[in-house]
Amino acid sequence: MNIVYSKNTPWFKAVLYIAGAYHILWGISVIIFPFFWFDLAALSHPNYTQLWQFIGLYEVVFGVGYLMAASNPLRHWRVVLMGFVTKLAVTLGFTYFYYRGEEPFVIFNMVLSNHIFWLIPFLIILYNAYRHQYLLDNEMIHLNGLEVSELLDFYETNKGESLRDLSAKQPVMLVFLRHFGCTFCKETLWFINKLRPDIEAKGTKIVLVHMHNEAKANEELKKYNLQYLDTVSDPESMLYKGFHLKRGTLSQVLGYKVWIRGIYLWITKGAFVSSPDGVDTFQMPGIFLVHKGEIIKQYIHLTAADIPPYMELATCENCISAKAS
Repeated sequence: MNIVYSKNTPWFKAVLYIAGAYHILWGISVIIFPFFWFDLAALSHPNYTQLWQFIGLYEVVFGVGYLMAASNPLRHWRVVLMGFVTKLAVTLGFTYFYYRGEEPFVIFNMVLSNHIFWLIPFLIILYNAYRHQYLLDNEMIHLNGLEVSELLDFYETNKGESLRDLSAKQPVMLVFLRHFGCTFCKETLWFINKLRPDIEAKGTKIVLVHMHNEAKANEELKKYNLQYLDTVSDPESMLYKGFHLKRGTLSQVLGYKVWIRGIYLWITKGAFVSSPDGVDTFQMPGIFLVHKGEIIKQYIHLTAADIPPYMELATCENCISAKAS
């Protein structure tokens, strides 16, 4: 049963099936009859026929990709994105050189059928894929419906202890990370490493929540001397949704403020973006102070580049006084 679906999905599939068939046939025609389109447009033959035939092969490969993506357009949006970017680049390139007088207008027909024609339907598919993920995100949060205490019972750390048991002993600072390839996730780990002694001196235990497998997490945490911390692997991001951490919008993840801070971190700390290894790159982070099954404090990021007040979040006067008494 599909919880979220798009009425336009059959139309999306039809577009990609047509695009696949068209590009395969067009590419084959270029490979087998390399001069056909030039003769049709009354243009001189190219000097490098093999290069033109390679372009035909390239179109065939894209056509096969579109046919494969047609099975589930919203899931295979990356193929559509590659096609869209390529076609947009060719369209802009043709426009630039045409106005410089370096391309004859007769080529416009080829650019129109191979590139311009597909821009709008591909863009519509991409937009719907983008919106579809947010609809799923909201549905997951709505359908999760579990109380925090139930989630804490369900999830265990890499050391086999439930989050509820940990929070019953002392305040737990749950640090929800984005992905280890994220520049700001790397900064978070740097802060945790630096502030860890002060945080633990307050009687607060740090637990990192991530979407990777344990082997990947251990490999990355070693870089920050944090491999001994308790962690929770949540590849389905259900714990994230249970704590109402949503996917970020484009402005939250790729806005100008994010770029400015990202460039600053690249220059000052060498925190370059690296591969996310298949996790949701739009997932937003957050920090929660949990004690005895209840959220005492929380910080929900407005952008991926936010710097939380770590020490303030780690402090729980009531929790300490309760322990002392």
